[in-house]
Amino acid sequence: MKTDKNTAEYLVKLLEEHGVEYVFGYPGEQIIPIYEALRKSRIKHVLTRHEQAAVHAADSYARCSGKCGVCLATAGPGAMNLTMGVATAFKDNVPLLVLTGDVSTDVKGLDTFQDLPLNDVFKPITIKSYHARSPEKLENSINEAFMHFDDGVSGPFHINIPKNVQNKPMNISHKVIHTKKIKSPNESDIIDMIKRIEESEKPLIIAGYGIIYADAIKELEEFMKKTEIPLTTTWTARGIITEKDEQNLGLTGTRGTKKANYASEHADLILALGTRLSERTTSHINTENIIQVNTNLEHNKAKTFHNNNIKEFLQEINKKEIKTNIHKWTNRINLQQEKPRKIQEQTTKLHPETVIKNILQHVHKNITLTIDAGTIPTYFTIDSTVEKYGQILFSGGLGPMGYAIPSAIGATYTRSEDVIIAVTGDGALQMTIEELAVINTYKLPIIVIIINNNMLGIIKQWQDMENLPKYQVTLENPDFIKIANAYNIEADNITSIEELNEKLAKAIEEKKPHLFNIEVADVPIPLP
Repeated sequence: MKTDKNTAEYLVKLLEEHGVEYVFGYPGEQIIPIYEALRKSRIKHVLTRHEQAAVHAADSYARCSGKCGVCLATAGPGAMNLTMGVATAFKDNVPLLVLTGDVSTDVKGLDTFQDLPLNDVFKPITIKSYHARSPEKLENSINEAFMHFDDGVSGPFHINIPKNVQNKPMNISHKVIHTKKIKSPNESDIIDMIKRIEESEKPLIIAGYGIIYADAIKELEEFMKKTEIPLTTTWTARGIITEKDEQNLGLTGTRGTKKANYASEHADLILALGTRLSERTTSHINTENIIQVNTNLEHNKAKTFHNNNIKEFLQEINKKEIKTNIHKWTNRINLQQEKPRKIQEQTTKLHPETVIKNILQHVHKNITLTIDAGTIPTYFTIDSTVEKYGQILFSGGLGPMGYAIPSAIGATYTRSEDVIIAVTGDGALQMTIEELAVINTYKLPIIVIIINNNMLGIIKQWQDMENLPKYQVTLENPDFIKIANAYNIEADNITSIEELNEKLAKAIEEKKPHLFNIEVADVPIPLP
């Protein structure tokens, strides 16, 4: 039976039913029917100025909310511009629904205008890439993607929708496919895990961001309280339990805290919950006695792997009695203390770490930070204490330049009480500088801070370490203040720490767009 809605309108109706409130995107010829359906819907479309920025915005929306982020682009160049952001989300397991328009099915594969094999492009950087050749295929693709999200499978799903399919009437009488992919936890697995915990003298939890996407913070807190097992986190999962909690040892692995890495090195049992166990997370682990619980099968890194939703797994194990006696272990961990770090370099310009330490002094519970790749993440990792999940957003697994500003845009749509501070470098800023237009258009409470050394600093440091001459790393930057003013954003050059503290405090209080350009010295970052 046909409906009075075309497929594009039915698609938008399905998105509404699945609770989608925002779509980040950029229109084009092959996606116009969906844009017309969006115009008449209650979903708010946020017009970015580049498709890469649309994905980064949807990505940070998902990281901050725990919900699925949605982005949208046309065929050909529009879809290809999405790939950087989709790959970023894929490496960090961020739940995204990526929608692209495509040329009509009757000319697909005939080398027509803007025709590219988009599903072949997106396949390696998504959990699944669908080609919706019919209205029925589109509905089943959306249902399957959201069933994965409901199961706790996190990562991007791509649906490619030909323009003629978007205009077709929707058939609501077809068979709708419903399949649960992730099995419920086995009782035998729960019993085995309890046995191994009770036999362990030095257990350790490593928690990943899958805890957020499964909405399992409450269950994790109950499990920690029940067992008293110390917890460490991956980089992206920092703050799922406040780092002011003594049971949270902080970041583990590369750039990890002394307590966390001591615990990782000496643990006789690792409980890896909602984490893919990347090489940076496992850099200090010595035991092979690892139990991993994860919904993504391709992240099966442990000999004991349970392909379960972590929320359901924790709910079942929390029903059981668990006896632990690990006070000697926790006392040993607590003896490990960080050595105070001193900034050794004497510089004529401001030292970047001094600047970042002062930025962090202004951070409270209603501040969210987004940071770019390069030298900046090092200082934010070393010097910060994170109080809530997603308080510092960073594209960890891929690390593209240009993430900070579009990520800040996405964060504003789910953290309305927060001031968002995007900290970027002078190189990274210019990858997505056009998104200042979005900040101005929507009057978003985003403060952009440029750590400006007129240099691609991390690349220069690599050249120095390999005894190579400096090559193609010096930047002749534009006047960032004038550019910000051209976008109707108030801006200041900062030349002292006192000025930074005064003006940043004022900008946070005002909750309106602002840009600060801070000239800093070119100094090498401390190595791990």
